[in-house]
Amino acid sequence: MTTVVTTRNALCRCGSGVRYKACCGRIPAAAAPPPLPPEVALRLGVAELQNGDHERALRRLLEVAKRVRPLQPAVAHPLATAVASLLASRAPVESEAHWLAYQASLSASRSPDVAREARVSVVVPSHNHAAYIEGALASAVDQTRPALEIVVIDDGSVDGSPERIRAFADRHRDRVRFAAREGRGAPATINEAVRSARGDWIAILNSDDRFTPDRLDAMVDGVAGAGAAWGYSRCAFIDAVGAAIPPGVSAQVDSQRNAFGRVGTFDTIGFGLVAGNTATSSGMLFFSRDLFDRVDGFRDYRYVHDWDFCLRAVLEAEPAYVPRDVYEYRLHGRNTFLGGGDEPKDETLALLVAWFRDAMAHDGSGNPWAPTPARWGRLFALRAIEAGAAMLLPPGTIEQLAGDLVAELAG
Repeated sequence: MTTVVTTRNALCRCGSGVRYKACCGRIPAAAAPPPLPPEVALRLGVAELQNGDHERALRRLLEVAKRVRPLQPAVAHPLATAVASLLASRAPVESEAHWLAYQASLSASRSPDVAREARVSVVVPSHNHAAYIEGALASAVDQTRPALEIVVIDDGSVDGSPERIRAFADRHRDRVRFAAREGRGAPATINEAVRSARGDWIAILNSDDRFTPDRLDAMVDGVAGAGAAWGYSRCAFIDAVGAAIPPGVSAQVDSQRNAFGRVGTFDTIGFGLVAGNTATSSGMLFFSRDLFDRVDGFRDYRYVHDWDFCLRAVLEAEPAYVPRDVYEYRLHGRNTFLGGGDEPKDETLALLVAWFRDAMAHDGSGNPWAPTPARWGRLFALRAIEAGAAMLLPPGTIEQLAGDLVAELAG
């Protein structure tokens, strides 16, 4: 029998008129390999991320995210890291123009006339600080720039605080207004005091802390004089007897001091407040009565009412930062600053989840420099990821960013 050899470029013998290699001699395509199991693909994607192959890691981790529903932290965190790695390479170009415009706006907004005319009310929410309340009130009276008034409300103290406050108020009738009632909590007490105040600017003094003698001068100049509607300062930390707490004694104090030092490293002061509560306490705040009314005061949180106020306020107006220790924050064992356990963590989580949801939906009104996607675009998500808040962004945000980046890379 004779074997007929057909070259692959010859016409196919079937009579189709097509070359053999494209007809009967076509080599079937190899079947696509089955996808890797998600857990294997995840480990491979993490390894690629660690080796610096961010683009390959992004594609692989995004495919894993599409297959693992709902999205688990074990997948979300490396995917967010891959997203941040690629966004960070674009960030300098996207952020520089914003930052320069922001700095120019700060220089242009100074308002010395507002500072000269500012009328400041000091409000003091008091609760069971008999050992410290007289020192606190004395620090409010002995200011280089006198307050219009000092409004004190005792929130159900049972340690003799009302009697001490009443005696102090009697000695300073022209300066101090005092009321005592049952306990309702710090936020309600601050709100009540502010709403009864006559000043157009408000300085809070917690009843266990102290003002430095020039606090009101510093805050009026650094906030009202800067053309801001609100702001906050650094603070010094003191112990139960009023002595300064040196570095190395308290890890929490050292951490907060380090946070003060990082305020100027963020795109804006507002972005710094999203990354953490650099304002520390309600006593560090200084704000206009108008701003207080716009955000509807303090909400009923036990541990984070000050941070909640700041995060809502930053959507309305960009804060000013006064980098001076013009407030003395006292640590004495009962501070919420030192609180542990799950309750502070639960409050913080609830606060941040709600705030990121609101920020993502914000329409850009209010503060023109608000840390929101409406103003900052993808930089907002990058800063959230860098702050460890990727899982606090609304569901689908990280996957959407990853998909957008994969499409850009493909283009």
